Amino acid sequence: RVVVIDGITIGHPCCGVFNCPKPLISNRHRFCDKHDHHHKMCAVEDCQAPNEAGYMTCTEPDHRLLETTHKKRDKAFFQLRGRLQRSNVAHPNDA
Repeated sequence: RVVVIDGITIGHPCCGVFNCPKPLISNRHRFCDKHDHHHKMCAVEDCQAPNEAGYMTCTEPDHRLLETTHKKRDKAFFQLRGRLQRSNVAHPNDA
């Protein structure tokens, strides 16, 4: 159980499997040692297909699109475009 107040998270990291009481090996892990085999499955909920090497998702095109869109959010161009939209700056066509 976790409580978030003013952006501060109070709680402890837990296994990605719902209601698993076992602690993680380290804070960087996503699953406990009992559920470590879940790393080899697609990251999309309810998909049991194995993930492809180098990806967190399977070869399903919709799942791969989710992953690539998620990774684009970390790129500089995506962040700059978001800043430009938030700044509400008008750009004339002849500029």
